[in-house]
Amino acid sequence: MQVTVLGAPLALGQSHRGVGLAPQALRDVGLATVVAELGHELHDLQDLVLPTHEMVGAAEPDLHDPTRRLRFGPQIGDACRRICEAVEVAAKNPNTFVLTLGGDHSMALGSIQGILKARPDFSLIWVDAHGDFNTPETSPSGNLHGMPLAALTGYVKTGLPNFEWLERGPHLNPKRVALLGIRSLDTGEKRMLHEAGISVFTMKEIDRYGIGRVMEQVLEVVEADKRPLHVSFDIDSMDPSEAPGTGTRVRGGLTYREAHYILETLSDTQRLGSMDLAEINPVLDCNNQTSILGLELIASALGKAIY
Repeated sequence: MQVTVLGAPLALGQSHRGVGLAPQALRDVGLATVVAELGHELHDLQDLVLPTHEMVGAAEPDLHDPTRRLRFGPQIGDACRRICEAVEVAAKNPNTFVLTLGGDHSMALGSIQGILKARPDFSLIWVDAHGDFNTPETSPSGNLHGMPLAALTGYVKTGLPNFEWLERGPHLNPKRVALLGIRSLDTGEKRMLHEAGISVFTMKEIDRYGIGRVMEQVLEVVEADKRPLHVSFDIDSMDPSEAPGTGTRVRGGLTYREAHYILETLSDTQRLGSMDLAEINPVLDCNNQTSILGLELIASALGKAIY
């Protein structure tokens, strides 16, 4: 199998510097070696050159104007359009696994839209501590990394320059989306997730039933026996003791084995064809612990098994 890697070092969707360094950090801890050891062919597109905090300066949102509540909205819109175009080209090859390395989770606006254009029948498993289902009207911060899933399903109407490509669609079918590992939702997100009919599996369900039973339910929701799958994995879904190098840590997250079980199970379906890995921040990390963990999770998604 060919593994096509795209670095999407977008950092403007949140406030911590350093998350844009993650794609190169994953290469530095051995991405090419892991792909080769698993018997795959690596095709590395390298990193897109995207705007940074240093390039664009400060941006304070206007909390009273929905069209200006987004920090760096036009810049992120243009960056994600470019991510979308690159991913779409890669995903049109049915024999390639498309791996998009963030960057903050706003980059999924581009990566998932690109997958949707190239492989429109796919289903999405979104692994995250947060719902990422805010809109400009409901977001407490104006940070776009808390909005991509709402935007991808058509719930964000920004009216901002550089987002026309996204608003035209196509949009994700909420019935083909499962959220997993959730443990922090804003009030507006809860309401809209209910309205959209998206299946949400919180840490409470994992605690009660165990990750094995929960993954069975997830696969039933996304019809894994019929559809190609995409997993968008935010490293903050992990407990901070496992993944300290991220900017939005929430206690009580996935354990090391639960995270690997998720990706091993998706790989076992033989339908997992693409993946995002988001929110690793090497500046906040400790001895590359989180980057190494991210690499190990990628290996599980690509078919590494215990036996």
